[in-house]
Amino acid sequence: MRDSGAINFKPKNGSKPFGREKKEQQTVDLARLPGKIGSAVDFLREHVKSFNGRVSTKGNQIQVEGLKHKEVKLLLHKFLRHNGLDDHRVRSQSGILEIVPPHLATHPKQGAATTPPPAAATMPYL
Repeated sequence: MRDSGAINFKPKNGSKPFGREKKEQQTVDLARLPGKIGSAVDFLREHVKSFNGRVSTKGNQIQVEGLKHKEVKLLLHKFLRHNGLDDHRVRSQSGILEIVPPHLATHPKQGAATTPPPAAATMPYL
């Protein structure tokens, strides 16, 4: 048997980690959904109970503890569908989940000040 003097710090497969296990914590930003913050908190509290998680609020942000990022995102999608907000999206940016209203792109209208193309440019080649 060869002893290299190295110490193995990896825990054995059956051993448990020391101290309390760290639960995942997700942040949900509801700044762009002002009228629905209360109903979102109630919805998440009701559904997070089944996963033995916790929900706390700080202003426009909700902290969800005990669920994975993807699970919270799916619950937010479910909340949006239940409340008829099908056009809203759930965006994950820098680890923070955010509910985003629909993007309305406005295209500049062609003003009357521009001149129409010359007739030769619009005539078909015969």
